Amino acid sequence: MKEIIVDKIRSYQTLVYKNGNRSFPKKEYENYKKEIRYQLVGLPKIEDLRELEITINFKCKNKIVGDLDNITKPILDILQMNGNIQNDKQITKLNLSKTFGNKENSIEIEIKEI
Repeated sequence: MKEIIVDKIRSYQTLVYKNGNRSFPKKEYENYKKEIRYQLVGLPKIEDLRELEITINFKCKNKIVGDLDNITKPILDILQMNGNIQNDKQITKLNLSKTFGNKENSIEIEIKEI
């Protein structure tokens, strides 16, 4: 398990512009990616398409945070872009949680082969 410290836990909708069926990343998305990617050292990189179980726990300072599904999408995108997973389609089990009242905003991530 790897814990990533973030300034703010971001929701996918706040990180992209939508234009019809297309979406375009905002500058905030690039910053969020950088903030997280630098801390992913030590998290396994799965180089093939084997089935995976991913556990993500969002540890929030307060309750001003997006819906669980909306804050998860950017994390899965970042894991794929960083090479930790090849494709989010290979995730066959996804465990999600968020807790409130933590000292700082952080995201715990664990990747397991099934």
